[in-house]
Amino acid sequence: MAAAGSGSPRGRRTRASGDRGSAAAVAPAAEDPSADDEEGRPGAERLAWLDIPRSGKISETIARDILDDIVVRQLPPGTMLASEAVMLDRYGVGRASLREALRILEIHGLIKIKPGPRGGPVVAEVTSSDLGRSATFFFHAVGATFADLLGARLAIEPLMARLAAANLTAEGAEQLKRALVDHERDASRPASSWSRTSAGFHIIVNGLSGNKVLDLLGRALLDIHASRTQTEFPVSGRGDVSRAHQRIAQAILDGDADTAEQRMRRHVQAQITNVRQTRPEMLDELIDWR
Repeated sequence: MAAAGSGSPRGRRTRASGDRGSAAAVAPAAEDPSADDEEGRPGAERLAWLDIPRSGKISETIARDILDDIVVRQLPPGTMLASEAVMLDRYGVGRASLREALRILEIHGLIKIKPGPRGGPVVAEVTSSDLGRSATFFFHAVGATFADLLGARLAIEPLMARLAAANLTAEGAEQLKRALVDHERDASRPASSWSRTSAGFHIIVNGLSGNKVLDLLGRALLDIHASRTQTEFPVSGRGDVSRAHQRIAQAILDGDADTAEQRMRRHVQAQITNVRQTRPEMLDELIDWR
């Protein structure tokens, strides 16, 4: 398979180099006394300094270009990207800016850096956990709590159940039926197995919605939820969850969007009620960045 980053995107190189050379074109003449600011510093120097692009801006531009290459060329996970020498020529930037761009993509989980003499940047699989990890940074910054997270789930999961019923395909129906079989199989298995099966049902419904944004966001919220709970999932309480999932699935299979939405709302609300009754202290916990 051809490595990403080959070719010569003239427009991209022009954009990056054009940004670097724009400062002199917009700065006023230094000898113009009217350009001085209130503290007596030359206004030309101040404006020119503000207009010099940060290296971060260049690296972010290159990171977007690399991501665009990956998406447009539909490069699958595991694809090795072009060598550093090829990328330097392709994007027309310095080594420091290119490496920072790759670091940005690595932080967001979009590439991995393979070590060794034959190593380099490799396309990674996009996962909801990467989005969830980034989202917790901002949730932490605004002081969002676990109660806010549960409220967000209550707002979007019923909508996704409605969309799943409206957009159900034959393949999606089979996927949903297999999920119900998994429920029966794992009903008496260890908590870890049941936890994956239970969460997996919600993930499947998210995917059947047909909306990539809601799907990824919904899965990210589930990941954040799971990372902050240590529920034991006793066998005695699994029946109610399983029956709720079966009723939701049946409404989706019947193409009954109203009922699917209502049943999902009742199901998520029951989960919230359970947290309030068993672990009320969690509701005020900050969603910290992790």
